[in-house]
Amino acid sequence: MGLAGCADSEAQRLRDALAAPDLVTATVSCDALASPGRDSCLVAVLERFESLAPAACDTVRTPLWQGECRFQYAERLARQGQAAAAFVACQATPFHRECGYHLLREVARGVLDATPAEAAAALSPWRDVEGLNDAPRLFWKAWFRERRRAEQSLDPGGCPEASCVQAAKESYFESLRALHHAAPLAFCSAPAASVPGWAATDTTSAWQARWVADACGQRQEAIPPAP
Repeated sequence: MGLAGCADSEAQRLRDALAAPDLVTATVSCDALASPGRDSCLVAVLERFESLAPAACDTVRTPLWQGECRFQYAERLARQGQAAAAFVACQATPFHRECGYHLLREVARGVLDATPAEAAAALSPWRDVEGLNDAPRLFWKAWFRERRRAEQSLDPGGCPEASCVQAAKESYFESLRALHHAAPLAFCSAPAASVPGWAATDTTSAWQARWVADACGQRQEAIPPAP
């Protein structure tokens, strides 16, 4: 009964914190919780009251939840268009590399319906972020991968830079690899003419022919052609 009563009390304090009318009241309720519940509660109320900031995150004691606090702060800065500041916030997390990539992936997801030129405009604030020299490569990789999952066009024809073309190629090859893995004999007997959403061009046809030759090797010659 004593343990159950303690658990009920902790749960009620958490509910009180999340329903509090202001940050001060919510923080008091969080402080009454045992760690690490206190810290997860504090991160939740800081987000709720839009009070995420480095100083506020410093009051979170558990390293994991302190990192989560700074991560959410970085996300907020990125949504506000503050790319450099968002990346600096990422650097203060234990998973700074993953944090930076996550922010770029979210930017890419926000412009999936755009043309490559329009998507490049969304990438622009991230190009000169100190310490994120591979931002274009990471962005285009995420952009084409998310478009492939949504079966949207993977045409690299409008790509404004080499990293965009390379990302399109890698995404296309991932699709071919998946088709080959699912049914290698059928694939090598009659290689897929295209990937969903792909626009066939001289360049992409050459990519496909090269990939099929490498993947199928002698197997393609050993299988009778499809009637």
